[in-house]
Amino acid sequence: MSTTIVNSFKYLGLITLVLFSVIACEKDFENVGVGLVDNDLFSTADTTFEVIAYNKNIDSSRIDGIPRYLLGVYNDDNFGLLKSSFIGQLNLAAIKFSDNMSIDAVVLDIPYYASKLEDNTDGTPNFELDSIIGDQGAEFNLSVYELGTFLNTLDPSDPTKNKKYYSNEIDYVKKALLYTGDFKPNKNDTLLYVDRNFIEGNPRDTIKKENALPSIKIPLDTVFFRNSFINQQNSGVFESNDSFKEYFRGLIIEVDGTDGAMMQLAMSNASVTIYYTNEVLTDETTTTGDLNGDGDTDDKDVPVRTKQITSFGFGGVRTSQYNRDYTSSNVDILDKFDHPDVTNGDDKLFVQGAAGSIAVVELFKDVVNLNELREKNWLINEANLTLYVENPNDTIIPNKLYLYKYDYNSQILDALTEGFIDGNLQKGEDNKPLKYEFSITDYISEVLKNDSDSLSLNKLAIKTYQVTDPPIIDTLASNFSWDAKGVVLKGNNLPKIENDELDPTRLKLEIFYTENNQ
Repeated sequence: MSTTIVNSFKYLGLITLVLFSVIACEKDFENVGVGLVDNDLFSTADTTFEVIAYNKNIDSSRIDGIPRYLLGVYNDDNFGLLKSSFIGQLNLAAIKFSDNMSIDAVVLDIPYYASKLEDNTDGTPNFELDSIIGDQGAEFNLSVYELGTFLNTLDPSDPTKNKKYYSNEIDYVKKALLYTGDFKPNKNDTLLYVDRNFIEGNPRDTIKKENALPSIKIPLDTVFFRNSFINQQNSGVFESNDSFKEYFRGLIIEVDGTDGAMMQLAMSNASVTIYYTNEVLTDETTTTGDLNGDGDTDDKDVPVRTKQITSFGFGGVRTSQYNRDYTSSNVDILDKFDHPDVTNGDDKLFVQGAAGSIAVVELFKDVVNLNELREKNWLINEANLTLYVENPNDTIIPNKLYLYKYDYNSQILDALTEGFIDGNLQKGEDNKPLKYEFSITDYISEVLKNDSDSLSLNKLAIKTYQVTDPPIIDTLASNFSWDAKGVVLKGNNLPKIENDELDPTRLKLEIFYTENNQ
């Protein structure tokens, strides 16, 4: 009918016909509407379901092939102490070996994630470090070792598959100590000074990469690299990348301490750079000056001490090692992990990344009530699982949480059908953290239509969200977890409030539905 109206207005000569048509249509529409209401065939409503949720500690998470690696020490009031070390291989670099090489410095360089701010008043650049949490003013110990364990790229038990590395692997062999000292992040660490000890006058080079962000610069043992690199130049270990990795198996960057900062770092951009000098045969006729001091400038092959650099980038296997100590937590987190209330649910839920902890959520635990609910044949319009933040003053918490099927380690149906389950942190009117909410409409519809008695269909898990979590085309949930942030959430088993009522901020499932009243 709307098409008739639109077309009629194009022809002014048919205005009268249009008016009669509109009146007739409105009358028909009113009659149809009255019939629906009078018959009372459908009604909409909403209801809240109680759920059971409890805590589960996670021993390890997969840690190879991720975009960012953790390095540092982080002490959190709720989750205790976390220390994260890094283990990785180096790729072979193009190095011009010679018998008269002399090493001035060897530097491990790891760029920070940082944002450029307005320059300081003295004109020096000013940065703010990103992707870092904890106390940036607290020092912790940092040591660098030669790695003695060969890191396989293929699984030894099945060479057709890549080997997976996990954060609780502890059998890495430490060989030569290349550096140890106290460390804390430095947002102004943009320059490197290298003393050229083997050039006349011992000049100092100021190394600054163009448009470079600040980076961690750790001096390594030059004697080790002379013995292990220069003195091995004719051994064949530098003929290929594979032979090099078999010979020099990589580095362990190990941390220790009771407080400090935890940094996310792009280790794919890190490198070990050797600053050295050697004698290069130089043609005096193409330069200015008497290079060898013999009174003329026509010598063709004059040995000149020349500054050189070569960089070995991190490549191949890169992994981490997490070490946790929950005893430094100010709350009863260990009791929650050791004695979760799987029957009634916990009052607090501890969710943290980096092989931390998850919350297990059980919906419709009573299968008898579930079957009764299925018989109602509801049309589910919307279903939301809501979790409130325990302490809104906690600011170092995840921006997003991730919900998945616990027993199947697979995605919620809505992630596949809608490409959306939310889980983003929502803030209150005071701009403080308030709650996380998941939209699981299609999933609930699936559960209520399924006639299976398996309660595993109704068991979910909540963890911190990672950018490595799967896209909507992947049905499995990933077991990567490398964000050290954590949040304490209100569980379902909260004390009752005034008038013996349930706390409205408890974990709950809300369903909005349409019911057929016939």
